[in-house]
Amino acid sequence: MKIIVDTNVVFSAILSPSGKIGQILIYGRKQFEFYAPNLVKIEVKRHRDKIIQMGELTDADFEDTRDDIFDCLNFISEEQIPYEYWQEAIPLVRDTDMDDIAFVVLSEYLDAQLWTGDKKLMKGLSNMGFTKGVTTDEIYGMLQSIEK
Repeated sequence: MKIIVDTNVVFSAILSPSGKIGQILIYGRKQFEFYAPNLVKIEVKRHRDKIIQMGELTDADFEDTRDDIFDCLNFISEEQIPYEYWQEAIPLVRDTDMDDIAFVVLSEYLDAQLWTGDKKLMKGLSNMGFTKGVTTDEIYGMLQSIEK
């Protein structure tokens, strides 16, 4: 199964790699294909100091953890996604958060599930008929059932 990982999921994994989200990414990559737009790298870099402060991390710990989490992801350049996917995604996110368009576009382009902790986004997408959202608990449950 292909899963698009949004920025808040990556932030959570970096802040707590031994937590549920971090473990899903680290151990789930044998069962799932995790993807993210390159935007995630930019956002992590932009919020680096805040992540370090929140997680009480050293620079080295941040870099090591970030690299471990990034190794779990297949990054896709937004430029390689055809224009029509962007056009189709605009109505889905327009009234919720246009900043999340790259994740929705990538989900549609790869025909993948979108994993986000952003409840407002998921509610808005659901109201627009988007059915590809998946929660942390759903992924965790799938991972546990595969491992048994």
